Amino acid sequence: MTDLTENHISGGVFFNAVVQGRSVTLTLPDRPDPALAGLPRQSPTFVGRDDQLEQIHRALAPTASNGAAPTVVVAGLAGMGKTELVLQAAHRALREKGWFPGGVLFVDLHGHDTQERRVSPKRALGILLRALGVPPEHIPPSIEERTLIYRSALAALADAGRRVLVVLDDVPVVGKLRHLLPGDASTATLLSSRQSHAELDALSVTLRGLGTAEGREVLADAVSRALPDDERVATEAHDATRLVSLCDGLPLALRILASLLVDVPTRPVSHLRQDLEDTHSRLSVLSREQRAVTAAFDLSYRRLSPDQAELFRLLSLHPGPDFSTEATAHLFGRSVYETHQLLLSLCRRHLIEPRELYDRWQQHSLLRLYSRKQLISTSEDSWGEGLVRLLVHYYETATFACDKLFETAASHKTAESRFPDRASALLWLETERRTLTAAAVWSHKAEDHLMCTSLAAPTSRFLAENHYPEDAGRVLAAGILSSRQIKDGFLEASFLSCLGVVLRDMRKLRKSIRTHRQAIKICRKLKERGALASVLNNLGLSLHEQRKFEQAVMAHREASKIYLRIGDRTGAAHALSNIGETLAEMGRWEEASHAFRKAMKDYRKQGNPRGYAQALGGLAKVTRRTGETGKAVKLHRKALDVADGLLIPHERAVELANFAAALTAAEEFDAALAAQQEALSIFRNLGDRRSEAMTLGNMALLHQQQGKWNKAVRLHTLALEAFLECKDDHAMANELTSLAFALLRQGHNSEGLDNLRFAAELFHRCGDPDRANQVLELSAGVRKQVGAGLRPVESQS
Repeated sequence: MTDLTENHISGGVFFNAVVQGRSVTLTLPDRPDPALAGLPRQSPTFVGRDDQLEQIHRALAPTASNGAAPTVVVAGLAGMGKTELVLQAAHRALREKGWFPGGVLFVDLHGHDTQERRVSPKRALGILLRALGVPPEHIPPSIEERTLIYRSALAALADAGRRVLVVLDDVPVVGKLRHLLPGDASTATLLSSRQSHAELDALSVTLRGLGTAEGREVLADAVSRALPDDERVATEAHDATRLVSLCDGLPLALRILASLLVDVPTRPVSHLRQDLEDTHSRLSVLSREQRAVTAAFDLSYRRLSPDQAELFRLLSLHPGPDFSTEATAHLFGRSVYETHQLLLSLCRRHLIEPRELYDRWQQHSLLRLYSRKQLISTSEDSWGEGLVRLLVHYYETATFACDKLFETAASHKTAESRFPDRASALLWLETERRTLTAAAVWSHKAEDHLMCTSLAAPTSRFLAENHYPEDAGRVLAAGILSSRQIKDGFLEASFLSCLGVVLRDMRKLRKSIRTHRQAIKICRKLKERGALASVLNNLGLSLHEQRKFEQAVMAHREASKIYLRIGDRTGAAHALSNIGETLAEMGRWEEASHAFRKAMKDYRKQGNPRGYAQALGGLAKVTRRTGETGKAVKLHRKALDVADGLLIPHERAVELANFAAALTAAEEFDAALAAQQEALSIFRNLGDRRSEAMTLGNMALLHQQQGKWNKAVRLHTLALEAFLECKDDHAMANELTSLAFALLRQGHNSEGLDNLRFAAELFHRCGDPDRANQVLELSAGVRKQVGAGLRPVESQS
């Protein structure tokens, strides 16, 4: 005969469970046990997570379950404020009437703490059952039995109208985690973890660093709660903002910084900022007694496998702000597939984060400092070889991409196999732009001058051609210094000439011309005729911008002659096209047209559709200037068709802007505005303020032709602001003249005449007396027309 054991506890809510074939009947108390109301205290300082808090709140609502138990996982890097968000959400939900009348169960699993402090799922179930009122003697030994009773208890409470919220803090990745999840369709679960738990079929809320304003508010609130009259964060707002940036918005770091300020009430925020600026000591600064960023990171790092830990350490060697799986595979020395799997495992642990572009990753700046510290302290890593592989990868791929983008004959087959088309080459270069820049600069600082010059050659070309002047300037400065170290005059001259182009784009024209002349001197000394022709051609462009047109034509013609002597017909065509641009600016239309036509013929012979399209666009501008607007529109359309997919973004935007000018002249206003808007968008994306200003000015002129004077004035004003920022006085004078006309048409005579006077002064200052006199004549005519009462214009000498 089998013994039958029955346990009876009287009073309250009943539920039944079968354990090892024995019936156990437990009765829960009518009122929640104190443990069911034992949620830890929430912080009074909580900002920057309103959207996430609202998202969790909606998910926990009784009406949000839709037949499934609501489960929310808050995940993120150590110190990101996961626990605090969970506590804020739980406290808020418990205040909602009727949401969780049964109370809350809270367990901190210490999932990333030391082995002694970790709470296993089995032990956690024992804690939870005791909190539910189950006597210790009735808690079975096995995890399966405990799970059965735990789920039955929660389901019984829910059925009795006493729904419970289960909060599990610092959850590790363990297969037995499922035992802690309720089994009914009502009980809600809120988890925090440093790792993603996609397998739980839960709402996932991933935390990132706080923004500047929110981070500053955390600092201010934390300091003012301890020291109510303290206003250091407000009065030193710039330094406080920098602190947030240096911490990458990590809440733990910000709270440590706040406590450091509280410790010494006389300590300026700027002093703390200076300490934190030093990357070598930043992690040590972010420490105060038992709270330290390094200690938080240690707990995650110790849980990594050997392969994961090695890759984690190596990631700190990436020179740029983000990195691709492909580049990481070169650094790691493993296959792309194996590297990708390890990166995914680090991502699940929030030790790296995915970028918007698939297969690219980034790392929190403080975590990156931590991984570098681990790399330095771990002697067995052969990271030097990995770093060389990485830099060689960037050099080779950048070279192939530039060959494809600029249709260089050298390495053409390799470039084609690496990049099937120009769009893919351009995408790779754009994506890796900041990394390539950082790699070249880093190589120079590391005194690897050969690597620096190798990287600088393709990188600077791309940056200069695509109008990234600041990045290009940094790379070229490093390349010039490294080329001098290895005594390579040819490379030095090439970098100097490219720097001259960049300085021209930055409107530093005098410095640009001086830099070109330095390069010319080196080329003549080395008797490098091809390089000399290239520098002369670039010099002509800078002279053109300085409005020294005759000198510009001379430089281009000398370049063309040298190109022809060495058999470089494409280079000669480039010089001819540039001559055409300058002659057009001088109003020598017939000569300009001849130069463009000859350049087009040479480009066609050389099979260079990109150059042909650009020369054709130049011819279209001349045609428009001579009054043949219909023909100009057709030529521009043909140029855009021929160059479809060949022009880099900036080139296409320039051609679109010129096309729009022809359409405006032909009174095809809708088509002109569409072309201008596309060009404007490209210029803004590239950060080219001068071209943006020119496009805005042309849009204003279009609206003037339509009689839309208010829109015209607004756009002219925006263009003027941009020209002022670019320090382009001649363009500013033209814009002032156009704005004056719009103002005069609106009856703002005094303001319009003031603008004309200022424009005349600028034209004189720029060495363009003809335009100055034209403006003065216009001003005099206006004064005569509107009558007396206005201040006379002083004559300009």
